[in-house]
Amino acid sequence: MRRDLLAFLRCLDCRQSEWNLTVTLEDEREIREGILECSFCRRIYKIENGILNALGILPEEVAHEKDHAESFGYLTTESGEKYSINRQTITQFKDLFLQLPTGDGSRYFQPGGSFENQAGNARRFFETLELLRLTGREKVLEVGASFGWASWRMAQRGCEVVALDVTDYLITADLYFEQDGSYFDRLSADMSALPFKDESFDIIFSHSVIHHCKDLSKLFHEFRRVLRPNGRVVALHECAFGVFEDKSGKALQEAIHEGFNENAYTIPQWEKRARQGGFRKVKIHLFSFIDDYIDRKEKRGIHSSSKLSFARWARAQKFLYQFIQKITFWPRILIRPKAWMLIATK
Repeated sequence: MRRDLLAFLRCLDCRQSEWNLTVTLEDEREIREGILECSFCRRIYKIENGILNALGILPEEVAHEKDHAESFGYLTTESGEKYSINRQTITQFKDLFLQLPTGDGSRYFQPGGSFENQAGNARRFFETLELLRLTGREKVLEVGASFGWASWRMAQRGCEVVALDVTDYLITADLYFEQDGSYFDRLSADMSALPFKDESFDIIFSHSVIHHCKDLSKLFHEFRRVLRPNGRVVALHECAFGVFEDKSGKALQEAIHEGFNENAYTIPQWEKRARQGGFRKVKIHLFSFIDDYIDRKEKRGIHSSSKLSFARWARAQKFLYQFIQKITFWPRILIRPKAWMLIATK
């Protein structure tokens, strides 16, 4: 944590913003260990490994998901060994974490691999960065940052970034700092109770995380509070179902059974909740299913087939490509959205 972050923090209990800071370890980059005390209510926030702990008392479902995420074997080797995420695992598999989100082509980033989700969405993530037209002057909050690779990529573009998560996965950030000197602050906190002053950020970014919230309207209201005028929430690849799609799908139920707090929302429900949270403009962006099809096949090592050739041909025909994207918008909303993004503007 850098001292500059103090200017944006507010106490979770009394909502004041005056602090007593005690530093026990500081390096050339940041405060690594210390205590942050609220001058008004005397609440204590610890700083450990450069991460400010502002978790507070978590809702039961969030606490359950945090415990599960930190205990289960996230990373599985070719021999079937499972490793939970801790500093030893991160150090041992350093090269894999530094390749996030795209990956190195190894089985870890292929279908069924530990980082399948990150690799499968890598193209959409970088496409999103281009759509956002970042200038490098934005102050960005990433909620549900997990390993922090998205925060790292935005910090590389000059943005001032804060990564927030309920898990200990944020310790991965030290690898990125050592790799190229890019920096972002980290906080352990619940995205539904943000320890920040009003109007602190230009962008709130999430990747496959805010669908875990049971009260989206309340969450969007909290997001709106900490965004500056014209600030944006950018929610990429959140779980969404078609209006007429079966919401009791196997994948959803398996995730719930494994301990994840999954919720099934339709695109209209996402849009409605964002507006209930006070956002004046909500845009739904559906990524091209043609691009997704090509990307998915190539990641599985399939580089030649009649369907793949046709998909590549269709992508090369600009008018046809745009026409297909347009006419499939509502069928996807009603039946199955697949890859999509929400941008809500304050």
